[in-house]
Amino acid sequence: MMKTKKLGLAVMGVLTLLHSCKKDDDGGQIEVRDPVEVEAENDQDIRDYLSSHFYNYEEFEAAASGELDDFDYKIVIDSISGENSDKTPMIDQVRDTVIPIEIGENETLNHTLYYLVARQGDSIAPKVTDSALVRYKGFRLNDVVFDRSNIPVWFNLNNVVQGFYEFMPALRSGGEITVDEEDGTYRYSGDYGVGVVFMPAGLGYYSSQGSIPAYSPLAFTIDLFRVREIEVDEE
Repeated sequence: MMKTKKLGLAVMGVLTLLHSCKKDDDGGQIEVRDPVEVEAENDQDIRDYLSSHFYNYEEFEAAASGELDDFDYKIVIDSISGENSDKTPMIDQVRDTVIPIEIGENETLNHTLYYLVARQGDSIAPKVTDSALVRYKGFRLNDVVFDRSNIPVWFNLNNVVQGFYEFMPALRSGGEITVDEEDGTYRYSGDYGVGVVFMPAGLGYYSSQGSIPAYSPLAFTIDLFRVREIEVDEE
């Protein structure tokens, strides 16, 4: 899915303030950076992470072939070192797509989104105009988790960061969700979509402040259970 979005939506006028600073929530100064430099740095950081980490692909493969029972189909990422030195790095397994972002009048900057589909799912692939029932975890490249939902939540995909919704059509919904009446825990079965996406700051929160440092590349693991298709009137 190729779309051009205005980086100004996240940057709030960065092109006119390349050499100035703004205050963060603690009263400190945040350097307003050149988006070209940010994208190049983010892309290298993501590629370095993908080259030095693997996910539990062997468990997914064993579960798909029926050799592994009671697998929870959760993506687990670890570094390639020690007893894991022979694992296949994610850089050899991910796909990528280039998304142009408008950074000025008649000027765009390509941002690369990296993603991995661990399990496709067997039902509906969502569109950006749809609503999706997902379970997710958002984390930075130092593996610090900044957001997560342990139970499924509905998202209107046009209200989430661009890197999230650009990835979603790669998955399909599916599976069943049941709630244990005794302890209230959720149980998942069937073929729902499972994947992970890595995005540069320009497709995430860019210089926004909070629990995520400015200009940070981000990643999300996503389980897709349901899609509510929304009809859009075309003028």
